Amino acid sequence: MTEPNSDALAARLHRAEEELADLKARVDNAQQLANMGDYDWHIATDTNRWSAQLYRIYGYEPDAFNATYERFLGLLHPDDRDRIADLHRRAYETGEPYEMVERIVRPDGEVRYLASNGQVVHDDTGTPVRMRGTCIDITDRVLAEQERERAAVALREVQVRRRQALEINDNVVQGLTAAGYALEVGDVAAAAAYLDKAIAGARHLMNDWLNPPDGRDLEAGDLVRTAGSTLDAPPEAAPLILDVEAPARPRIVVVDDNDDVRRLLRVQIERLDAYDVVGEAADGLEAVEVVAALQPDVVFLDLAMPVMDGLEALPLLRQRAPDSRVIVLSGFDETTIGGKALAAGAVKYVEKGLRLDFRGIIEEALAS
Repeated sequence: MTEPNSDALAARLHRAEEELADLKARVDNAQQLANMGDYDWHIATDTNRWSAQLYRIYGYEPDAFNATYERFLGLLHPDDRDRIADLHRRAYETGEPYEMVERIVRPDGEVRYLASNGQVVHDDTGTPVRMRGTCIDITDRVLAEQERERAAVALREVQVRRRQALEINDNVVQGLTAAGYALEVGDVAAAAAYLDKAIAGARHLMNDWLNPPDGRDLEAGDLVRTAGSTLDAPPEAAPLILDVEAPARPRIVVVDDNDDVRRLLRVQIERLDAYDVVGEAADGLEAVEVVAALQPDVVFLDLAMPVMDGLEALPLLRQRAPDSRVIVLSGFDETTIGGKALAAGAVKYVEKGLRLDFRGIIEEALAS
């Protein structure tokens, strides 16, 4: 058998090199088309071979740096680093393959989503020597799914608003319209009955809408409004302190973000000619300031208000004016939130409505 000459060996080596280069080019092209890269981390030397496309996925030119493990962690989104490091640690300890979705941050600040998998390679003694795997850029898929979810949420919100609009019409507007018609013909008793029905219907809707699907109870701060309630264009709201002297009659502070409700409540109380309304406030924070300054006997407190809601204000009112009796006067049903108000320091919970016995309410609070 004759030995191959050097020219033949050189030709075979050249063909092998060409075939290898062609294979690498085909693999790189396939990875670019799939937007997928692969890695092979040698644990002992902390050297990591990344494919050209993996560098591109991370926003770099191929072989732009040595992808040590610390460098890799530094390229992850800060909120994902601990989770990914823990996942790799478990894989290293157990030898089990792993899958993960991680976010990376490119040099220009763009965040991309990768779906990665890998396995731990052991030597003949069972010692982990390498971790290798693949990464696929799934950013477009994730963003499309997020957009579909946002569209679905928006559609559900539109459907909820339409249902709520129909419920308001059936339960509130119809009752108010009937009350208006009754007043036009002079039937005050019927008008009052229709108004009672409309208020009850509105309160029922609030109870329904305040109960979230996840079953989470209302907490202090959940009733903070973005702006004050208005029935008309009101003047700028400001704390009102009318009298800092202590008269003989019980002294009352009225807290409500609606100027008209606050004014009418004051009229109702003053018509009794037994109490003095000495201060007003339009939100929970103002209430704390006014009540601390005046130390009134009774405070009528709304719940849903701007800046600070009534549930947040109650403990502060009890701390700053421990002798003041706080009566919560709210549009919310007592069974929904009354217990929380009483637990927070109110002596009484009263639902807003018609024909309230304010004398009895005040006297009961003063006697408590």
